[in-house]
Amino acid sequence: METTSRLPTSIGLCRAAGGATLSNVVEPAPSQHPDYRLAAAGRESAEDERLDLLEQIYDPMSRRRRRFVQPGWRCLEIGAGRGSMAVWLAEQVGPTGHVVATDIDTRYLTRLNVPNLQVIRHSILDDPLELLGEPFDVVCSRLMLFHLKGVQEQAISRMAECLRPGGWLFDEDCDWGTAAPVDPAHPRYDAYQRVWRDGDWWTPRGYDKAFGQKLPALFERCGLQEIRNEASTEVVRGGSPWARWWIPTLEVINELGGGDEASRREVEVMTEALADPTFWLEREVVHACWGRRAL
Repeated sequence: METTSRLPTSIGLCRAAGGATLSNVVEPAPSQHPDYRLAAAGRESAEDERLDLLEQIYDPMSRRRRRFVQPGWRCLEIGAGRGSMAVWLAEQVGPTGHVVATDIDTRYLTRLNVPNLQVIRHSILDDPLELLGEPFDVVCSRLMLFHLKGVQEQAISRMAECLRPGGWLFDEDCDWGTAAPVDPAHPRYDAYQRVWRDGDWWTPRGYDKAFGQKLPALFERCGLQEIRNEASTEVVRGGSPWARWWIPTLEVINELGGGDEASRREVEVMTEALADPTFWLEREVVHACWGRRAL
């Protein structure tokens, strides 16, 4: 979908994360930008379970797509969440490389104990880029830009500024409007589609249902070259790991968007279907986009 280029050869394996070393944690002044829309305050246990499923679902493909990362590289993971991919990057770059993991909420990241991984509380929109140190060989993010409607191009531009000449920007984001039932004969199909409205359920909650497909154009407008975009989806049944992750995700997005009783009933229609193993859905389309800073 845009020009394609051969990415660097991949090597390396992954391993699990450990506990915390505060010497690797940098805490700048609080950002003035609004908090992450799925912030875990007050719902830490439920968010842990939701993030367990997210990592189970997305990490295998993210690792495959990032295998171009080389030993000795300097890497930046923005919106690192619990750090599963940052830890994997640290393994990829090895002891001669370095990984910086940032988030505006580092409560999960401060649990990590990886010698070549540094944690910095940082907003890519608001905080000085100098806090992140020297330029990076690769800057990565996943499922983060979707939450920044209206300022996504600004975020991508600042991410690109963090790259060394010839460095790669890599993002995975989605078109969420495609997450819909596939069998019109199913008794739950009509009710689901009535509340889902071809993905327009997202619009009053402040999201762009088709954001992921716009990544190549945004990368190009931000001056990146050799742009490549890879998209994928699958059809899954209710009760699958994806459906179990999608249920609390819809619920918390609805509540954080100021959900009223009518919208809660809409979410209930969808979550009941998502728990039904006879109900098949197409997932979101996941777009992985690479772009390179000019030499």
